[in-house]
Amino acid sequence: MAPGGAVSVISSLATAVGTGTLLEEVPSISAEMAEALYARGQRFCPLTEDQFSLVELSVRETLASVRVDTVDHVLVATETMTSTESRAGHEQLRGRLHRLLSDLGLGHASLTAMTFGGCAAVMSALEYASLLVEAQRADSVLVVAVGALRDDDSRVLAPSISAIGDGVASCIVSVGGAGWRLDWMRRQAFLGISEFDAAEDFGPSLVALGRALKTLRPSAAAGAQPQVLVCNNYGLPTLRLFASTLGVEEVFTSNVGRLSHLGTPDILVNLADLGAHVTEVLALATGPADCVLARMERT
Repeated sequence: MAPGGAVSVISSLATAVGTGTLLEEVPSISAEMAEALYARGQRFCPLTEDQFSLVELSVRETLASVRVDTVDHVLVATETMTSTESRAGHEQLRGRLHRLLSDLGLGHASLTAMTFGGCAAVMSALEYASLLVEAQRADSVLVVAVGALRDDDSRVLAPSISAIGDGVASCIVSVGGAGWRLDWMRRQAFLGISEFDAAEDFGPSLVALGRALKTLRPSAAAGAQPQVLVCNNYGLPTLRLFASTLGVEEVFTSNVGRLSHLGTPDILVNLADLGAHVTEVLALATGPADCVLARMERT
């Protein structure tokens, strides 16, 4: 908690997603797989040819409501943007991101990327940003979550957990103001799951995740019960299973059909899509070998 009792707040949420594409029109999704995903409540898979165009759209909208010179740090949460086949490719990609941020007025801000947490990395970014502003190490921090696959990547979490689309979400973390306050955060890791090939079958990861959620259930039940669970977007049966395991009656699924699974941006996208009547949430972010559960409240 910052001096004077102030707390960090997540605000200026913005999103940008690829072009909505019917599942059967996605080249790497077969007609049979599309039918299986339809049965799980998904219909479209947003696609983009240029992830940086989405980054620019989202970040530009976030920065429109803040003084750019107060943003001291940029934290990028992604498991796709930094994926390249060579050091030279990595440096080229990093340089392009540097130029984009500089063009947006952020040439003075330091840049850090968080990747190995997978789809849950955004929660670590939000937590780190909160620590920085509450310790007065930064006036404000820009958090950017990026999920965009390459052309040769699979667009399906096997066996048929979810389609995977392209999107970006961004926000500002600063002390005070209107937005979402992070009440608490709990983690549960299961690194041993690495013995299974999640690219071939995500099922074993879901089993490990279910066990982790049971461990986190007491935290979910403590105190006032939030109105809704916000998760990474998967098929509806998976999301309902998460809610049931945590003992939460309602899970946000309104955009699952339109967006499918965007990966790292999901939590921020869903917070942005929530109706104003929702004032308290449990946020569940699931990575390849861990999960993060947090309670958030509107200020």
